[in-house]
Amino acid sequence: MISPWAVLAGCVAAAGLALLIAELRPAPPDLGQALDRLHRTPAERQADEAASGARWYDRLGDRSLTLAGSRVPIQSLALIGRTPARFMAHKLLFALIGLVLPGYLSAMAVLTGFALPVALPALLGLALAAGGWVLPDAIVQSEAKEARTEYLHGIAAYLELVALERVADHGPAEAMRRAAAVGRGTVFRRIRDALERAATDRLPPWDGLDALAAELGLTALQDVADIMRLSGTDGAAVYDTLRARAKGLRDELLATELAEAGATSEQMVAPGAALTLLMTVMIVYPALYQMLHVF
Repeated sequence: MISPWAVLAGCVAAAGLALLIAELRPAPPDLGQALDRLHRTPAERQADEAASGARWYDRLGDRSLTLAGSRVPIQSLALIGRTPARFMAHKLLFALIGLVLPGYLSAMAVLTGFALPVALPALLGLALAAGGWVLPDAIVQSEAKEARTEYLHGIAAYLELVALERVADHGPAEAMRRAAAVGRGTVFRRIRDALERAATDRLPPWDGLDALAAELGLTALQDVADIMRLSGTDGAAVYDTLRARAKGLRDELLATELAEAGATSEQMVAPGAALTLLMTVMIVYPALYQMLHVF
């Protein structure tokens, strides 16, 4: 005879498995939210996404945006696709960990019989909390620097594609849309979204690029919008201008990479010299020791 508890356990397990499958199954898109995202400007979209965060730490970070002394790098966060609320939540989390960690270690030391002065974990906790508060800023700036380089490479490729579409006798707006549809990376996806919002709002596509350039702080994207605006309003032939701007952008990226490579090479001089000195001492010392102890 089967135990009722076994049947109940099986039902609970089956219900949990069904709930897990239902949560993992992709939900159908909400048409209302999609149209709302298309009609909003980038700044409004970011604010609404930050305000409607479903997680508790996002709501906590959103409320902490009004803290005195908090400086939120909006453009850097937009480059890496992170909301200001999540950024502030990370700052609070790291500061809390830094504040609590010395006290926790001190309590563990007391339990093992090794007492520490009370002032030491308090001062160390304040120092670690201050370090944890500024640590997310450094992380965001580092990630934004890499993302900015990726965006510039994508914009250079986009310039070339737009030039090819223009020389193929497509109109300015059509050339911008067709060129954006080629790529599959983050840069091209953001450009496509900006062009779709502009089309939905019945605005020229270069106005959409203007908004995206202001959101991300990328002058190269602003140059694309200005060039295509000239082509759309005055009918100017911009093929050579697009190619020249793409070449200039690639030259800037190459110069930056060469400068970073040179700086990295200079940083490796000191470790290399230390390693050479160590090898010299290891080779010379035995012979010198034998010479000094022979007599």
